Amino acid sequence: MKSEIQEAAHVPQLVSLEELAERWHLPLTWLREACRSRCADPLPVYRCGRYVRVDLNDSALAQWLNRRRVAGRMKSAASLS
Repeated sequence: MKSEIQEAAHVPQLVSLEELAERWHLPLTWLREACRSRCADPLPVYRCGRYVRVDLNDSALAQWLNRRRVAGRMKSAASLS
């Protein structure tokens, strides 16, 4: 019951792939390819006819992005010189 209330309370903030590309500083072509169903882990999107929208408030989008995080070590300034 509680999850139904939380689900109903979710207000999507839909943006186009063009807007997402601008916000994330990624090529639009990369995002278009990432949302295709043939992709191994496609970007979660809403398809409204020929229009594709992404919900910025969707936890699935945050999880998708976190799966692309690269855990690495940053080089210190001393090691660069």
